Amino acid sequence: MTQLKMIPDQHMSITCGLCKHHSMLEVANLILVVGEDATAHDVRKRYSCPKCKAKGENTYQIIRDR
Repeated sequence: MTQLKMIPDQHMSITCGLCKHHSMLEVANLILVVGEDATAHDVRKRYSCPKCKAKGENTYQIIRDR
């Protein structure tokens, strides 16, 4: 699993599996909330869709900044 501290300059794209709402989150901000030792999978499990409120029902992708 990828720890957030290994990818602080990247983004995490999360798509809700139920309503298909899409969010783009900055990993640096996630580290402030969940800690640098958390993994991308930990964030996926905790993420609650702002549109339909589903929790953990999503897919994610790490997006490299160019």
